[in-house]
Amino acid sequence: MTLTLRRAVVLAILAGLLVPGIFISFLTVQRQEDALIKNLNQDHSRITEILVLGMQEPLWNLSPDTGKPLLDSVMSDPRIVRVIVQDATLGTFLEMNRPERRQGKLKTLAQSVTKQGNVIGKVTVEMDDGAALASIHQSQLYFFITAGIQLALSLAFILVLLQSRVLNPLQRLMSESIRLARRDLSTPFEWRRHDEIGKLGQSLEITRQSLHSLFGELESKNRELEADIQQRRQIEQALRASEDRYRRLVESTNVVPWEANPAEWRFTYVGPQAEVLLGYPLHIWYSEGFLSSYLHQDDRHLAYKLFTEAQDLDRPIEFECRMLGTDGRLVWVMLIATAIPDESGDRHLQGYLIDISARKTTEIELNHYRNHLEELVEQRTKALAAANKELEAFSYSVSHDLRAPLRSVDGFSQVLLEDYSDKLDDAGRQYLGRIRRATQNMSNLIDDLLNLSKLTRSEVNTQAVNLSDIASEILQELGSNDPERQVSINVMPNLVTEADPKLIRVVLQNLLANAWKFTAKVPAAEIKFGATHIEGQNAFYVSDNGAGFDMAYADKLFGAFQRLHNAQEFEGNGVGLAIVQRIINRHHGRVWAKGSQGQGATFYFTLPRQVEKTIS
Repeated sequence: MTLTLRRAVVLAILAGLLVPGIFISFLTVQRQEDALIKNLNQDHSRITEILVLGMQEPLWNLSPDTGKPLLDSVMSDPRIVRVIVQDATLGTFLEMNRPERRQGKLKTLAQSVTKQGNVIGKVTVEMDDGAALASIHQSQLYFFITAGIQLALSLAFILVLLQSRVLNPLQRLMSESIRLARRDLSTPFEWRRHDEIGKLGQSLEITRQSLHSLFGELESKNRELEADIQQRRQIEQALRASEDRYRRLVESTNVVPWEANPAEWRFTYVGPQAEVLLGYPLHIWYSEGFLSSYLHQDDRHLAYKLFTEAQDLDRPIEFECRMLGTDGRLVWVMLIATAIPDESGDRHLQGYLIDISARKTTEIELNHYRNHLEELVEQRTKALAAANKELEAFSYSVSHDLRAPLRSVDGFSQVLLEDYSDKLDDAGRQYLGRIRRATQNMSNLIDDLLNLSKLTRSEVNTQAVNLSDIASEILQELGSNDPERQVSINVMPNLVTEADPKLIRVVLQNLLANAWKFTAKVPAAEIKFGATHIEGQNAFYVSDNGAGFDMAYADKLFGAFQRLHNAQEFEGNGVGLAIVQRIINRHHGRVWAKGSQGQGATFYFTLPRQVEKTIS
């Protein structure tokens, strides 16, 4: 129901006048009745007790005449309707009854009469409350009639003032507003009142003047906006063309990108390379339950675990499995998956399918020809050389062909943010910022991938190196870049070993930078670098008291692009520890880690060709 202003004000006035009055009246009536009932109960109890005391001697002596005067005195109270005195043995001893006094509710109170510890009788007194309540009800009726008359007079006076001082001016103000809404801005609004409604009318006149001038400005701005929109369309077309080139570049690789809805066990996107991988058309890949139908039965449990635990997946997962091709052949693939939350908070899966059939075939052949390694060395060497050439070609393609569209996307995004930021809403600026961050992250990933590739092919030139000096220099640089942090640093002096100076600096740079990063949220951060003896071998270590990690996932630490922490909490691409392991392996050493969540971590590495110094 839609209320007019008049009805709403009347209802509000009635509520404001009636509710407090009714509430107060109810409390007053209730208190009067409670007080009356309390007094009646007290009088009733007191009269009964008087009779109990006064009837002890008459009942004990069996003398009704001696108790009759007391009974007459009690019956003189007009509220007493009936009094009964009973003997414990003989029954009714004395009784007086005035039934004509009964007008309301009758209350009965009985007490036993005792003497010398024996019950000799009982006194029953019946009292009526009708006359007292009738008097109170009469007073209440007068009160309500008076309150009603006062309410009617107040309401009439308020309505007259409301009509003349509020409703009529508001009606005029409404008609002027309607004229303003119809863009009739030529006639001024004249208001001579100086109260609040008058000021509102004056404000309406100011609004009319502002709109009259604003419409003229809008016409000129509209022409300028049309020119800007045309220019923005041209930029958007260039951006879409750049995105198309980037998409074609990604889809031209042998890696099959995919996205899936875990609730339906169904792919929502599959790269076109999937048709080449298994031979099925894309619409088959999008069918519900594709994995359960075309995944080898011995590997279906891996997909089942992935899709059922997608909501709890907090890190990337990968596993090898077999898929069935159109011709019945088995295709080995590496399935890499990550759970990404959408805008509603639900997670969906995305990742890659990589054909590893050739590698699996090689593994099978290696197992089969384990006793013929010498014959296979030359073949594998040639294959490795070919793989290195392919890797160099891939690295060249990544560093040149992939960087150009990335720079184009980043450049156009920066132009939009810098030159057209005021023409974009907050969502547009946020989307462009996300595009820039994504392209910059992709560029960093390309750099890390190239660095990882170079480490595999670079030569190792060992010489005596003071690890303590290198660690101190790196920690000093980290402190200079983050001067606000207070970190306790402990570097064991004069730790000298045989290693490649450039590569070993990369190792320490990655380990110490990780320690610095993962202690950022610890109030009293500590970082240590030293050496110790483990299983009869000298080992260097970098320890911290930072975020740590779960030892159940320690085997994932040194994998490329593997992360055990949320990227939003700690930045990074998951390549640093993979580089550390490659360098240590090139030195014929080994690297491992120990830690626990929230208790810090310690990374150990060995370099077999060490110069014995201060390690004890």
